Amino acid sequence: MTRRDDHFDIVTLVVRAREGDIDAFESLVDRYETKLLRFCLRTLGDQQDAEDVVQDTLVQAWKSLNALAEPAAFGTWIYRLASNKCTDQLRKRMARPADVQDPDDMSVHPDARASVEKSVEARTALEHFSEVLATLSSEQRVTWVLHQMEGLSYAEVARTLGISEGSVRGRIHRARAAIIEGMEGWT
Repeated sequence: MTRRDDHFDIVTLVVRAREGDIDAFESLVDRYETKLLRFCLRTLGDQQDAEDVVQDTLVQAWKSLNALAEPAAFGTWIYRLASNKCTDQLRKRMARPADVQDPDDMSVHPDARASVEKSVEARTALEHFSEVLATLSSEQRVTWVLHQMEGLSYAEVARTLGISEGSVRGRIHRARAAIIEGMEGWT
């Protein structure tokens, strides 16, 4: 199937879904659900939150499909819905106090000491990276994940988020600078 055929299929599916064809909407869900889950998981860092956001996004998409001005823009539109919901979730997290870890749960078990050193280092670096990523503003994090982890171009990110390419470049630049600073010593 060529990209043009895929584009035509999306338009057809959106038009049919707007007319109440549930099978057409399910086909759209089949095409986007995994991509949205990956995006939300990378943005939120929590499986349950990511699944909840995707579910909410798909429900909202079904309810407001008629609000989509251009059926060909379905992909960008649904990513924007998911992005907005991720941003809302991140803001909610920042509003509530962080959980305090029980010192008794922080003990090191003998089996853990026997693990392979490189695996521990890699896991620790990844955890630290996740912590650094969590310090970014929700706007920077969503923009960075869309570009760096989802592979969207600056133009695609701009369309998805409804901002200019210059704003995308600025957010990514600031996100990279914060990540480099936060990961200093881990390279």
